[in-house]
Amino acid sequence: MFNKRFTVLAISIVCIIAAIIFIKNGNDPSTVIANNSASTADGSQPDFLENNTSTIATSWQWSQINENAKKSTAPEKNKSLPFTAKFVYEALKAVKLDKEGNVIHDHDALLSLDEAILRIQNKLDSESLSILQSIIKDGLPGKAGEQTAKTVGDYYHYLEAKDEFSRANESIIDINSHETVSAVENDQLLYAELQSLRDIHLGNDVSSGLFRVTDSDAQYMFESMKLDADTELSEEAKDQKRIEIEALRIQNSINITGWPDRYRAFQDAKQAITSASLSNEEMKTQITDLLSRYFTPDELKQIEHLNLVQL
Repeated sequence: MFNKRFTVLAISIVCIIAAIIFIKNGNDPSTVIANNSASTADGSQPDFLENNTSTIATSWQWSQINENAKKSTAPEKNKSLPFTAKFVYEALKAVKLDKEGNVIHDHDALLSLDEAILRIQNKLDSESLSILQSIIKDGLPGKAGEQTAKTVGDYYHYLEAKDEFSRANESIIDINSHETVSAVENDQLLYAELQSLRDIHLGNDVSSGLFRVTDSDAQYMFESMKLDADTELSEEAKDQKRIEIEALRIQNSINITGWPDRYRAFQDAKQAITSASLSNEEMKTQITDLLSRYFTPDELKQIEHLNLVQL
C-alpha cells in the first residue's frame, strides 16, 4: 500500500516508470559566455514510419549561440547562472520534432524538461529564465525554438505552482494507508486538481501529451488500489477487473510517439486477420508482418513484452 504522506508531495511524478537520473558534479554556477566558447490497403508504410524523427540535437545550431554570445550585453554577460548553453542542449537534445518542425510533447519531452528545469528550479528567477529561453531560441531558430522556449517557461511556472499546491495540501493528508475505496478516491481527486493546474499553465494539448504516460500509470495505480480495498467484489470479479485495468493501461502508457492511435489501428487490423479463415500459422505470419508495418524495430523491442503476435 502507498503512504498518503507522499501522495501530494510527489503526486506529479507518481508511477513514472522511467526515473530521472540527476548528475551531481558539484560544479559552481558560471556565466553563459565562459562555457560557450497500420498496415495499409496497398501494403505501404504508415505515415509515422516514412521518415526518421528529428530531434533538438539534430536541429541545434551552435554557430548562432556563439555569435550571440560575443554580442551579449554586460549585465547578461556577467550574470552568474546555474546553467550553460551546453547544459541546456544536453538536457533538451532528446526532444523530438515532427516533419513540420513542431515540438512533440511526449513523455521523453517531459523527462527532458525535468532535466532542464527541475534540478535548477530553486536557482532560477525571471531574469535567468529569460536568458535560458534566449539560449534555446538561439540554438533553435524558428518555431521549434519558440515552442521549446515557451514550454520551458510554462513548465517552470507550473513547477512553482505545484510546489505551492503541495504545501497547501500537506496539512490535510491522512497518514493512514489506503484502506477504503473512498480514501483512494480522495487522493484521486487531488490528482485531478493537479491535472487542472497543469492545464492552466501548460495548456490542455501540451499537458495531455507530456503527461500521457504519467497519467495512465497514475490511473492504473488508483484503480488497482481501489480494487484491493473493495470488500464487496468477489475474487473472480476482481480478477476480471484487473484484466480490464491492465488493458486500459496498455492502451495509453507505452512511451512510443502516437502510441494510443497506432495501437488501436494495429488492433483493428489484427482483428481483421484473426477473423479471417486462416490457419493459426498464417495468422501469426500476417500479424508479425503487421507489427513491422506499424512499429519500428526499436519500438518492437520496447513492446516485446506485450506479445502482440499472440492470437
